[in-house]
Amino acid sequence: MTGTVRLDPAELEARPEDPFSHLAAARAASGPVHQATNGMWCVLGRAEADAVLRDRRFVSGPIGALYRQLLPPGAAHDELGHRINFLDPPDHPRVRGIVQPVFTARAVATLGDRIGGLVAGCLDSMRNGSDDGAEVDLLDGFADQVPTATISSLLGVPEEDWARLTALTERVTRLLSISVDPAAMADALEAAESFRAEARRLLADRRASPGEDLLSALAGAGEDGERLQDAELLSLVVTLYSAGHRTTRDLTANGILELTRHPGLLRRAMEEPELLRPLVQEFLRHQTPTLYIGRVAGEDAEVGGVTVPAGAFVLVVLAAANRDPAAYDDPDRFDPDRGGPPPLSFAVGPHHCLGAQLARAEAEAMVGGLLGAVSELALADPAPGWRMSGPFRGPTHLRVRLRWRSGGERPV
Repeated sequence: MTGTVRLDPAELEARPEDPFSHLAAARAASGPVHQATNGMWCVLGRAEADAVLRDRRFVSGPIGALYRQLLPPGAAHDELGHRINFLDPPDHPRVRGIVQPVFTARAVATLGDRIGGLVAGCLDSMRNGSDDGAEVDLLDGFADQVPTATISSLLGVPEEDWARLTALTERVTRLLSISVDPAAMADALEAAESFRAEARRLLADRRASPGEDLLSALAGAGEDGERLQDAELLSLVVTLYSAGHRTTRDLTANGILELTRHPGLLRRAMEEPELLRPLVQEFLRHQTPTLYIGRVAGEDAEVGGVTVPAGAFVLVVLAAANRDPAAYDDPDRFDPDRGGPPPLSFAVGPHHCLGAQLARAEAEAMVGGLLGAVSELALADPAPGWRMSGPFRGPTHLRVRLRWRSGGERPV
């Protein structure tokens, strides 16, 4: 199919408030697989995206090699050049195997009480810190706090370091953007140096005094040179901390924002706890927190009837795949009762997101806890700002007015 509208990847970052209309127009005019205005090959259909993510002819290692080529020597060069997302076999399964057991469904289930306690603590702080019906920011006070506390406690990061490390990862993440201006590049490189110094300090502390946390396990694995190189170890710490809070924060904030725009569905969700799981599933599909991920064609490969040439950079646009009309009826409608295939928000195949189970568990606990604790939830600012940090999309704030249930809990 040849059309007059092709995807312009820069538009995704230029209009974070609504990337979906641009994606839909490009797919309708130029097909589910086509070459973008900047020369990248873009995959916008769900079936095609699923195929690419599972096809081992599409690799990630060249992306890490490109970062090592383009970035100056230093922390960012090492971190992105060895990031688990950008590794191919045999390195990828070797590194992934070290942390995979922590994120299995069974392992995540054991974290339920810890996550529930963090959710309850944040809700109590909001309840005690504001009058009933007063305006609060659910992003800063809730959607950001719980994931940060969860991944920090899982890793064993002291509480006094949480805010500083979170801020550093936000600055480094801009290097994952399709294009980075010089000022943002300089700031990200500086932040990467600071985070590496913090990671080295934390790992040294764990080697001197191991605990039951993931940092201690990683520090021990890092001593075995056949398993983790120093650059791989430090990169893994940065990636786990960064991804461990950002995706869940944006998933939850994006979803709550969308839910408040459907009052009838919001009321139903407050009274029907069984709606929680499909609701979070629809958050993932309709308001995909990670818009895209990259691959490189290792050889000529046909996708959706189009030949993608060897060496081509491929942008798998998860947000477009999740609203593909070939896979979902009326895909722009927000509907937790819909059928259709599961969303691709956490990818599939060898690079399926390690923390997918944890992110779902946190989002369900956060949304369930919030809806169970309030009798009213309404936007105070119906048009919040939006931001893009690399491929990650979320609101800049989420100001709402809450009225608390007298008992603090939803009827069971």
